Amino acid sequence: MNDQDADIERLLREGKLTVAEAARLRRLWSGTAAESARQTSRAPRAAMRRGHWRLWLLPVLLLVIAFVWLHANDAGDLATSVQEADIANRPVDLGRLDQERSDTMQRTVSMSYGAFGLIVLALVTALLAWLYNGLVGAREQVNAGWAQVENQYQRRLDLVPLLIDSVQTYMDHERETLATLTEARARALGAMDASDTTGTPDETQLRAVQQAQSDVQSALSRLLLAVEAYPDLKASQNFRALQDQIEGTENRVAIERRHYNEFARAYNTRLQTFPANLVGNLAGFRFKPYFEAQALSREGIRDAFAREE
Repeated sequence: MNDQDADIERLLREGKLTVAEAARLRRLWSGTAAESARQTSRAPRAAMRRGHWRLWLLPVLLLVIAFVWLHANDAGDLATSVQEADIANRPVDLGRLDQERSDTMQRTVSMSYGAFGLIVLALVTALLAWLYNGLVGAREQVNAGWAQVENQYQRRLDLVPLLIDSVQTYMDHERETLATLTEARARALGAMDASDTTGTPDETQLRAVQQAQSDVQSALSRLLLAVEAYPDLKASQNFRALQDQIEGTENRVAIERRHYNEFARAYNTRLQTFPANLVGNLAGFRFKPYFEAQALSREGIRDAFAREE
């Protein structure tokens, strides 16, 4: 058992971690969290590939029905011709012959219009199915992007208890900073639980999650800045490993949030473009909110780590 596993077991015994949080931390240290995230991002694309064959099912079915109908009419015409051959010895009634020709022409025109109507219906159905499936694929890509953001947010929050445990024995005079970080983590967990839906959260929920995570980031920044006054803590191998994990998580959060915004922009653009907007309005598709730049993000990473006066 390595040092990280020992710390996790100790925090679990002391009641500072739940069983679910301990399991996530073990996956985080073993590296399986990244593989799970990649599988999550591949799931919508695999589902779309499995659903592509349904796109052409209805048009093909309609064309088969049209073929059977035309074949049945041809068989009826052949039977009529056989009956007419049986009475070839009878005198020819020109008036009746003209009437039969007129009826044949009318049936031919009707069948032509019917076949044309079926083809048009098949094409319109295929277009609507293509537009609908495209919107579903774009929406699921946004949902997958949000799931990736949540994964990185959860990774950050799971690292906080280990970080606090590793520094609290050194930082006797920073109890307020540790308490602030603990409270910010609790608020972030509550915001994520409140936004736990089958897809992406709405605009209000997204802002709440973003604000809570910003508070966690700010508290982490102040804690890492305070560490500069503790050389023994900075030399701790366990603390350096946690610091590397946190810095890597911050980079992943920024990347996944950018990807989410790109997916949301592509989806929202498609939802406003004709004729997909008609299908979207009828099918009940809704716009996805964006992540907005926070004040600390606009001021730059140097200001994010600055000590507040």
